[in-house]
Order: sequence, then structure tokens, then C-alpha cells
Amino acid sequence: MDNFNKAKEYADGKVVEELNQVVADAYQAGYNAGYQDGINKVVKDSALEKTEYVDLGLPSGTLWASSYVEDEKGNAIYLTQEESKAYNLPTLEQWDELRRKCKWNENTEKNWTEYGNYYYHSWAICLGPNGNKITFELTGLYKEFSHCSQTGEALFWLKDSDGCGRNSAKITLNDLELDTNSTFSGYKLCLRTVK
Repeated sequence: MDNFNKAKEYADGKVVEELNQVVADAYQAGYNAGYQDGINKVVKDSALEKTEYVDLGLPSGTLWASSYVEDEKGNAIYLTQEESKAYNLPTLEQWDELRRKCKWNENTEKNWTEYGNYYYHSWAICLGPNGNKITFELTGLYKEFSHCSQTGEALFWLKDSDGCGRNSAKITLNDLELDTNSTFSGYKLCLRTVK
């Protein structure tokens, strides 16, 4: 076999080897993406299975989750707007109905730590027309690579169905202000689901 044929055979072997590696890498990437989708679905389904919904007697018949979506330890999860789209979020209309048709109040209690210090625990109470209630703990939000901020507010994502940019609900205590917000979609907020 002459040098030209040896070089051609070597090159053909390298091309086949590289193509096999590209196919294997693509297969692995697809598998990983599918696996991650499966993990995310299991987390979402697990969170929603233990969600209790409350009938507040709203005219639309909307049922609101009794608490924020939680992880396996019972802590509220924080997601970006894109990540939250996998959940059944309230629309702007459902949030407006909740604000208008329910009676709202706030409560604060002083709690002591084991070290002799204290902190205040505050929440909003939403009383439906039928007398059932849900509460909204203060949640704040997480900006990129930061600690929780805006801790004097309860913030959660809304389904941005009208494209107006008002994509989150905001409950501010002390004045008990109920509003909508245009929140940067990369921030992480809590989720409150409806059905």
C-alpha cells in the first residue's frame, strides 16, 4: 500500500471516529436534556400533588393554593419567570378578582430566637366571600447571585397572558397595598398556583 492510500485510509478512519463521537455527544446531550426535563416534571408533579386548594367563593370558581409551591423540606421555591411557566399560575384577571372580591387584613407577631433576639413575622390574610381564607407570607425575591431582597413584600409570578408586562403580584404590608408589578423575568419569585 502506498503512502497516499495509507493517508486516505487513516483520514477515513479519523472522519468515522469523529462522526461517531459527534453522534455519541448529541445522543448524550439529548438524553441529559430529557433526563433533566423528567427531573423537573417529577419535582413539579410532586409539589402539586401535596398542594391544597381552597374555595374562597369567588364568582369565577377559581381555587387558590393554600400556600406557595414548596420543596420537599416545606420551603417556598423561587423560580425565574421562564421556569415558572410549567405551573398553573394565576392570570391577571384572577389576581384582580382575588383583590376585589376578598377582604384583606395583615397580621404581625413577635418571635424570640434561642439566642434571646427577636424578629417579626408578618403575613397578609385573604378572606373569601364564603368565609374561607388563605394567607400570604412575606417572600421577597432573589436577584441574580444575591440574597433575598424586598422582604417586606409578598411577590409571586402571574401568567403574563395579555403581554402588558405586569407579570407579578405584589402585596406590601404596613399599608396593605395589593398591586401588580412588572418584574424582571430573570429574578426569582415564589409561585402560588390556581385551578
